[in-house]
Amino acid sequence: MKKRMNRGIAILLTACMAAAALAGCGSGSSSSSSAAADSSAEGETAAAASGDVETLTLDAIKKKGKLVVATEAAYEPFEYLDADGTTVIGYNADLFHQICDDLGVELVYQDLPFQGILAGLEAGQYDMVGATLGITAERAAKYTMTEPIQKGTNCLVKRADDDSIQTIDDMNGKIVGTQTSAYNEDDTREYDKKLKAEGKEGFAEIKTYASYADAYNDLRNGQIDAVAQNYASQAAMVKNHPDTYAFVNDSDGNVAFVASGDVWVGWAVRKSDTELSDYINSEIEKFKENGFLAKEQEKWFGTTTDLPSDNYIPAE
Repeated sequence: MKKRMNRGIAILLTACMAAAALAGCGSGSSSSSSAAADSSAEGETAAAASGDVETLTLDAIKKKGKLVVATEAAYEPFEYLDADGTTVIGYNADLFHQICDDLGVELVYQDLPFQGILAGLEAGQYDMVGATLGITAERAAKYTMTEPIQKGTNCLVKRADDDSIQTIDDMNGKIVGTQTSAYNEDDTREYDKKLKAEGKEGFAEIKTYASYADAYNDLRNGQIDAVAQNYASQAAMVKNHPDTYAFVNDSDGNVAFVASGDVWVGWAVRKSDTELSDYINSEIEKFKENGFLAKEQEKWFGTTTDLPSDNYIPAE
């Protein structure tokens, strides 16, 4: 992967190191030919670079001829690296390519560690964050969260051949893995508390990982019993690897959601950049109307999902 250590990334590295003592915020990479989920401990409170970030207009983006989008390309099928190790592909990448084509600019991705990615947005290191972000009240208070691009409600996937888990009720005493600093971690811990409040055993352990790839590796190797992640990503994993993974269902045979309510995922723009956020939302609405969004959902997830245009930000 092409490495680039410029002044902007150096600032981001400093912010990452300061944020919650998170290690591993390495150098970023960019791919102009093409390019995950999430909560309060991901460096969102890291200090921004000194000085105000200039308001970004559509004219300014057109003048520079590119839209610079930050992501972590390790979140299949939303955004991940192609076989060349450089080109970012996936559902989000397809949407951003069409957005940039419509705007008449080049798409430039910066591939960065997820845990500090919003701190870099505050510091003005890129135009927006196009990683798969759970839309939360906390995030919406700090950034403009775009309209949802997929459903992100937390659920569980097990090994397809694990007969010890027939329904969600069999998860008591099991080990669950999820990504650290993700909203999935929060929802999984809340669900564990709920089980214990009901007098049940709850999960034996909740293991957190720097990336979901590591969690799925441990699941395949029998080190954990299930992975907690958003529904869309899990649907893609089950669709693409039906002999390896299976949903943990409820007693009626439907996917069991490990959350108190629906969660939606979208992208983040600085509050000041209203022209950009308005444009992104108009593109999402256009994609709904012309069928492009449904086509992309079917391509990457094997199913389509109706997405709200309003009331998608949860209450405090």
